Amino acid sequence: MNEEFLKKITILVAEDQVNDAELLLSTLKKYFKKILLAKDGLEALKIYKENKDIDIIISDIDMPKMNGIELLKSIRYSDLYIPFIIVSGKIENEVLMDAINQNVSSYILKPLDIKILLEKIDILCEKKYFEHRLEQKQEELDNYLSSIEKVAVVFKLKRDGTITYMNESMFEVSGYKKEDLNILNFDDIIHPDIPKKYIDDTWEIVSQGKLWTGNTKFISKSKEIFYLKNTIFKTSSVDDEYITIAFLTTKENIEKRDFHKKVLLSIKEFNLKEYRYKEEIKALRAELSSINLTGFESKLASMRQKNSSYEAQLKKYENEIEELNEKYKEMLLTKKTEISRYVDLIQIEKNKNAKLEEEREKLLEERKILKEINERLEKK
Repeated sequence: MNEEFLKKITILVAEDQVNDAELLLSTLKKYFKKILLAKDGLEALKIYKENKDIDIIISDIDMPKMNGIELLKSIRYSDLYIPFIIVSGKIENEVLMDAINQNVSSYILKPLDIKILLEKIDILCEKKYFEHRLEQKQEELDNYLSSIEKVAVVFKLKRDGTITYMNESMFEVSGYKKEDLNILNFDDIIHPDIPKKYIDDTWEIVSQGKLWTGNTKFISKSKEIFYLKNTIFKTSSVDDEYITIAFLTTKENIEKRDFHKKVLLSIKEFNLKEYRYKEEIKALRAELSSINLTGFESKLASMRQKNSSYEAQLKKYENEIEELNEKYKEMLLTKKTEISRYVDLIQIEKNKNAKLEEEREKLLEERKILKEINERLEKK
């Protein structure tokens, strides 16, 4: 993980046990920018509201004034995605399900294994690092496009030829106005001398996601001819949209064309890196989801195993009672009482399992919906 990036991370720790708090504080300070410490959930919530730069929260479950689950729920009202790690001395089914439903990032048992904790934090920081890099690259791209806007002719169009955008330079050279965009088509600006096959071949190339570069003859609103050195490519942000970046083919624009080529190469390189970052983030999210779900399924399997054990024990008692029915009437009454107690226990466990199954199905459905939402957000 990038150490320089880790130095920018701020972590909030909510822990009422002095020894655990000191251990966390002394360890985390070695790697991260700032560690904020709270002795209970209520104080942690106050610190969170007062510090907008907190990146990760680590909280104990059992704390005075406000426990870890209550703290998690309170924070989720304002932030659905801030990484939240819960540490606890025991696993309780209802608490675990509550934490999962509140989108907890990780659930770690005490006594704390610092190596495991640091690995969990490193995964969360890596995700934030990728998001940070994407933001940087998007800012770079915006700067590139802003620079191009100042020196080049730019317009966007759909596959059917509808023109959706022109920059000021294109408006100036073509003679059209912003209000003309509602009815303007590519056929209105391309010179009629240009063969249809030439245009079709160009569309074929750019539709495959490739760059097309070449000189093209255009005609303005006032029927004046102008020539553009064009580079056309398909945009990744909007489906069925293509952008043309061009320069007037005159001697005074030679330097602009050179600049234009450099910018396009930078854009292409950025697109490749952006795709790789997105794939890495997607894999990371899948890994985190599988980790949480694996833990849940493991507990569910354990509960089923306990049920099986209870049922076997019940069968044993029933056989013994049947054999000794006539000879030991008093013992029979005692055994029936024990059986009744075990039946109640089993029924309780079965009810819990049924609830776990129901909540698991609900969790899987919610995860599916969240995945679809994330995919749509990424596309946007």
